[in-house]
Amino acid sequence: MKILRFIWRALLGLVAVVLVVVLVFYFRDPAVLRRLATGPGMGVVDQTARAQPQEPVPGVEREDILTGPPGAFDPAGIERAEAYAAQTQSVALLVYHRGALRHEKYWPGYDADSVTDTFSAHKTVQALLVGAAIADGLIGSVDDPVAKYLPEFAQDERRSITIRHLLQMSSGLEIPRFGTWTSWRITLGSDLPGVVTSLKAEKPSGTEFQYANANAQLLGLVLQKASGKRYAQYLSERLWSRLGAPSAAVWLDREGGTPRTFCCIYTTARAWLRVGRLIMDQGRVGADQVIPAAWIRDMTTASTLNPNYGYQIWLGSPPGTQRKYHDKTIKAYHSEPFLADDIIYIDGFGGQRVYMIPSQELIIVRTGKALIDWDDAKIPNAILQSILPAAVPGASP
Repeated sequence: MKILRFIWRALLGLVAVVLVVVLVFYFRDPAVLRRLATGPGMGVVDQTARAQPQEPVPGVEREDILTGPPGAFDPAGIERAEAYAAQTQSVALLVYHRGALRHEKYWPGYDADSVTDTFSAHKTVQALLVGAAIADGLIGSVDDPVAKYLPEFAQDERRSITIRHLLQMSSGLEIPRFGTWTSWRITLGSDLPGVVTSLKAEKPSGTEFQYANANAQLLGLVLQKASGKRYAQYLSERLWSRLGAPSAAVWLDREGGTPRTFCCIYTTARAWLRVGRLIMDQGRVGADQVIPAAWIRDMTTASTLNPNYGYQIWLGSPPGTQRKYHDKTIKAYHSEPFLADDIIYIDGFGGQRVYMIPSQELIIVRTGKALIDWDDAKIPNAILQSILPAAVPGASP
């Protein structure tokens, strides 16, 4: 009986400790626990309606994507790519080649209007918007100190961090380990400006590549400060409405608050195809030079600290089978090198991808279930292997 009483008291004590911890976290920021319970599941792409509140990013949708016959490809290669996409519970697989959409597949329950979360793919959109802000004279250059826009950084060693450092993931700021209170506040909390501007310098800026969500979130704050507009408004006016894409949405930390600019722009697979075309066409949408061509070249030039990373966009094959994000997280898996040396790709968690191969005039979009063992080589290499020497040129609206 004494043993049973001891176990019972120990269990009650444990429950009491858990309740105290939960209450402390709740009163520090109730949004974190609320969103853990009712928000979108971690890595689930189709629960965007559960990510609240949101702010619209108005678009002006155009029906100007040409479609053409798939005769440029060996069907076996497309089948291999589609098989891997099906195996990994994909939502969409799009193959755009030489000016036309040659293959468009949606899995049951989804179609061209399906909106998904592509997680960190938002970072590349944001990098495009930084280029627009520089072209507009709102930001001086990538070598502007972040402290020029966020005065909190002027008070300590963070004064040396530049916009280039944020774009290239070399700020030197601390990276909260996944599962800590700070990491939850960044992912789910209600005060993004407060948490990211409180991060300390861990290493000298410009000395090491360490991919971190806080870098992209700080860039979002810089863009709002520099433009004097809501992030969603500036994104819509300067970029999104000129792509020809449908309206999108961003996830706010609270009503009227700050959008998560390191992730969580909710849109369709065809909208991502338009982002890929913009980059492939050196910043143009038809005759409209939306983003300066020089900025696209700078974005897609490797940084000195990571040959596989430019301005919030990935480049080429890693040296082995793993591609590093930072020292405190999982790595991306590549079973083999890409079959094209000039591949550029937008990377969202777990296999949300826009692969661009300029030499082949090829763009591949995949959205779907987020997987930590996503194999980056499978789909692009299957499609690259399937390109026939003489492609069928015909295309029609």
